[in-house]
Amino acid sequence: MKRRDFIYLTGIGVGASVLGNSPVFGKSVPLDAALNPVDAALKKRMADVALNAARSKGATYTDVRIGRYLNQYVITRENKVQNVVNTESYGMGVRVIANGSWGFAATDKLDNDGIAKAAELAVQIAKENSRLLTEPVQLAPQKGYGEVSWKTPIEKNGFEVPIKEKADLLLAANAAATKNGANYVNSALFLVNEQKYFASTDGSYIDQDVHRIWPVFEVTNVDAKSGKFETRQSLSSPCGMGYEYLNPRASDKIQGLTT
Repeated sequence: MKRRDFIYLTGIGVGASVLGNSPVFGKSVPLDAALNPVDAALKKRMADVALNAARSKGATYTDVRIGRYLNQYVITRENKVQNVVNTESYGMGVRVIANGSWGFAATDKLDNDGIAKAAELAVQIAKENSRLLTEPVQLAPQKGYGEVSWKTPIEKNGFEVPIKEKADLLLAANAAATKNGANYVNSALFLVNEQKYFASTDGSYIDQDVHRIWPVFEVTNVDAKSGKFETRQSLSSPCGMGYEYLNPRASDKIQGLTT
């Protein structure tokens, strides 16, 4: 195998491993889907369908989690954009206590019938589980919070930034690496938006909008004389910020040395 082919395949493997650690893949969606959040009033109505269906089947406690997970991946290599991916995963989980035991069911069918069936299945599972109980579940008292919301305090939603701007940033980083001696460089930007909704029979309806961003890169330098090569990856971790995380500040710049 030629060295270039080896490094190319290694780069693919690294990209796959990074993608494999992402929260969810989900289904591919157009970019504008990520810019249209689900209305909180609609999520409350969906949650109430589950709460009422579970109660009607004998649940003494129910909580509902509606999750919409949006992901965007922009992946480059040297002076080329290799891929741009937008995905969505959307569903509901229903957790209940019935006959003193826990039960759980989930669904991605979010019409009234699909939601009610998931809630009823959760109650059925709880009742079956109760046959094995030695002591019933007892929850500590919890006062409901009513209808509240929380959002990651971002300055700029990364999903609203044009793809070209993000790709240009990665390609500029690649160019800086090759200019300073790197033979090969891969870089990627991962964006995550978790739109979560929690509701319970305690009286809580909590809408959450969570954002994370993660820039990564890997550079490889090959010694032409010996044929040996060295590879280094970035050390950054996902950060709970918006696109402002990537806005450069003079105070953050580190002058590097090249040989």
